[in-house]
Order: sequence, then structure tokens, then C-alpha cells
Amino acid sequence: IIYGYFKTCLIKKRYHIQRDQMTNFYRRDYYEKKWLKQHDFNLLIIDIDHFKKVNDIHGHEIGDAVIRHVSKRINNCIRSEDIAVRWGGEEFIITFKDMTNEQLYIKAEKICVSIASSPILELDITVSIGGTTATNTHFNDVYKVADKALYFSKSNGRNQYTIV
Repeated sequence: IIYGYFKTCLIKKRYHIQRDQMTNFYRRDYYEKKWLKQHDFNLLIIDIDHFKKVNDIHGHEIGDAVIRHVSKRINNCIRSEDIAVRWGGEEFIITFKDMTNEQLYIKAEKICVSIASSPILELDITVSIGGTTATNTHFNDVYKVADKALYFSKSNGRNQYTIV
């Protein structure tokens, strides 16, 4: 009985170390180390549009609820083997195994449409996405490319995706 109790406690502790409590996605400080050892990527950076305005107008409690709802919609668009990480406040990175650039484009579209398709807490919430596919490349370089693509999506009107 004691062994079972400690095993359960250890599993719960490990989960909380690895996972962001608000989204259940991996935590950046846990998963970034793994990406730094990886060299092949199919990566999307997803950022909630005008999120500061949501917090400023409706408060942080509503902002947190929006993050939870967005993460659930993202989760419904990805496979169980895909890796979802809460990268920053309202920014997420998703990596996919065995995916072409065209498939990544389709996945980005699906996520974008899923989030914009119906209001979240009676608010029209959208995301901007930047992504890329790369082989034999360091994570930091892949991230920079995807981040530039994300910036392109944001500067061209938001609620869109750019895959390069």
C-alpha cells in the first residue's frame, strides 16, 4: 500500500514538473532542453492576437480562461504524439513528427480556423501562426525562422498563418 501511494505521488509530481497547470501543455523550461538536442523540426509558433487588450479590458481571470480555451482547441487539432509547449504567456509552440511542409500548412490552417470559428467566453479570439519545416538545423535557428513567419502573420492583419 505504501509503495503504491509513493508511486502515485511521484507520478503526480513528475506531471506537475513537466506540465503547465493552466494548459496541460509541456512547460518551456522542461521541454526546451529536449529541442536543443534535436535537429529535425516541423514547428508552429502560435500567438493569441490582441491578448493584452483582453487582459486590460476584461481582467486577468478572463485572460487565463481564454488561454485555457485556446489550448483546448489547439489540443483538439493535434495528434497525441505531437508536442505542445506553453512557450510564454499567450504563446505556444507545437512540434510534429513526420510532417511535410504542406501538411504543416494544413495543420496551421486547421488550428487558426478552429480558434476563430466560434467565440470564446463571448469574445472573438483569433491567433497568428508562423511555422517551418527544417532538417539538420539547430532549434534556435528554426525558432528564428518560425518567429519571423509569425511576425509576418501579425503584421499582415493577424488571424492567419505563414509557413516558410
